[in-house]
This record gives sequence, C-alpha cells and structure tokens, in this order.
Amino acid sequence: MNFTDERMEIINICKIMEAMGYFLGTWGNVSMRIEDQILLTPSRVNYNEMKPEDIVVIDLEGNRLKGERTPTSEKEVHRQIYLKREDIQAIIHSHSLYATAAACSNVNIVPPLTEEMSQLLGGGIPVTERYVPAEQHYELGREAAKIIAELNAILLKNHGPVCCGRDLEEALLTCRITEKACQIFLSLNNTIRSVEIPDEYVHSERYRYLYKYGKENT
Repeated sequence: MNFTDERMEIINICKIMEAMGYFLGTWGNVSMRIEDQILLTPSRVNYNEMKPEDIVVIDLEGNRLKGERTPTSEKEVHRQIYLKREDIQAIIHSHSLYATAAACSNVNIVPPLTEEMSQLLGGGIPVTERYVPAEQHYELGREAAKIIAELNAILLKNHGPVCCGRDLEEALLTCRITEKACQIFLSLNNTIRSVEIPDEYVHSERYRYLYKYGKENT
C-alpha cells in the first residue's frame, strides 16, 4: 500500500499545528500507526512543501520500508511508545509554548487540573526524569516510553510535549488540551524553578543542527 490518503492526513495535521503556532520551523513531527507499520514525517522538510511521498514508512523495529527521506530524528519516541501501547494509533510531538515552558520545570502536572485532562489525557502530565540531548535518539524514546503508562500526554524535559490518540484527530485534540493544562498550571505556580540544559549539550546540539541535522542516522 502507498498510504496516499493517510500521508495527506499527516501533512494536513502538520499544517494545522503550524497555523496554531505549535510547530515552529520544522520542529515538530507526526506519526500514524497502521497495523505493524508507522508513517512518519521526514526530518527538516518545510510543512508547506511536504508531499505525500515525503512521508516515511518504517516497521516496528525501525527499519525504513518506504520513502527516500530521512525520518524524523525523534522516530524513537514514536516507535517506542507504539511498542508500549497497542491502543495508541497516532502521535504528535510539538514545541508549543506553554507545554514547552512546563517541560522546563521539574514538576509533574499531577493530579489533573481539569476534567478534559481526566477524560482525554487519562490523568496528569508527567515530565521525563532527565534531559536527553538531541543526538541520543534511542534514549529519548526510552525515557518517553518509561513514563507514558496509560496516559495520552507527557512532557520531554526541556524539550516539549508528546501527545497521543486513537487517531490523528484525537491526538490533535490532546495537543490542545495539553497546551491549555500547561497554561493553567504555569499561571498557578509562579514560584516554579526551571531546570536548565547543561552547557555541554547546548554546544553539541548547536553543532548538530548546523552540520548534521536532517542527514541519515542523525
């Protein structure tokens, strides 16, 4: 199967996320699981220029099956969550403002603050235990899968939210509820102390973006 319709659905979600300000530049990625295959956005491709053939298809072991592009560097976040949760069929990772701000705190948003969190997210929104630098893709996925449990939203420390659903429409709604919950949380907690990214990772990630980002196996 070429998954043309599904690939277009992913691209449309990317455009919606960009229009809402949840995706900035090419920071943000979307996936959909179809049986034992995962459709993923490519790395470093402008959303308005993205075409169906740019969407990459991998198997659950991470092997590329279709597509000439390099899959998003955060494919392990998607893949390892899918392996952990059979009920999840779509995942969106964004860098939306309030959720990213909350991800820079050292505080889990637990217990849930609103009824939408209970209903759609399945509870609060935990933050991964540690910051994982950009080049450690497998470790980032492992940290995400470690805390997902039965929840539909988590925060990658000093990075951004990962939102899940039974389909892309639900994953998109999860993104909106997560952003709202994080905005409420931050407004109620004006004494939160942020946790900064270590200098060594600031330098290594800048180098990666300039010279390695978007290339195979980076």
